[in-house]
Amino acid sequence: MALKLLKLGEQLSPQTPLERQLSDYCRDHQLDVTLEWKNGQWWLHSDLEEERPITVEIDRELERHEAYFKKSSLQKELLAKAIGVKGSFRPKVFDLTAGLLGDTLLFLSFGCKVEAFERHPLIKVLIESAIQNATHAGIKNLIFHSEEARELNLQENSVLYFDPMFEDPNRKVSPRKEMRIFRQVVGDDLDAMDVFKKLRDMKAKRLVVKRPRQSRALTDEKPLEYEGKSTRYDVYFP
Repeated sequence: MALKLLKLGEQLSPQTPLERQLSDYCRDHQLDVTLEWKNGQWWLHSDLEEERPITVEIDRELERHEAYFKKSSLQKELLAKAIGVKGSFRPKVFDLTAGLLGDTLLFLSFGCKVEAFERHPLIKVLIESAIQNATHAGIKNLIFHSEEARELNLQENSVLYFDPMFEDPNRKVSPRKEMRIFRQVVGDDLDAMDVFKKLRDMKAKRLVVKRPRQSRALTDEKPLEYEGKSTRYDVYFP
């Protein structure tokens, strides 16, 4: 089990302290991982040779969201409703499970200021290199923390956003390629329930939990639900 680093088609040995740390992490967690440096940032290879590697393409995604919302009303967007976007109001969002920044970049495209957190060492390397490589003006509204959230400076209109990843007995749909690769490297959030309880104790204006549509809620509480075709957002209030 090892970390393989590629650049211009050549395999490199871990040189920097960060690269050696990642190599040790892969060895200790029995992971075979290939990271490739291209187009100014790191890409994560799939375990299947026929699949393209994945990364966080910030400029492309923000431009894609901008083009979409020029034609579609933001007020109809399910996630925007869940976090409380209304009229000209935009909450500050604390994205506690940044992952590959999928929802983080949506929040930015809504016009929100975002603080995003990611604790997994391999994924945060992808994020940090992507942020350094980004040129889109919207990135100025993102603060990224390469750690799990401990103390948050919650403001009056702050929203906590939590997208836990763990096995669900009702999950029947095969994940898309990016999520399959991500899940293979990261694994399940085994402490998801403990994190959820801590978030409830913070008493933010609202806590939004992303769930597969047919999955169970994380608590016996009855949240406000925004349900789409495959995803549901459970909203908890103080």
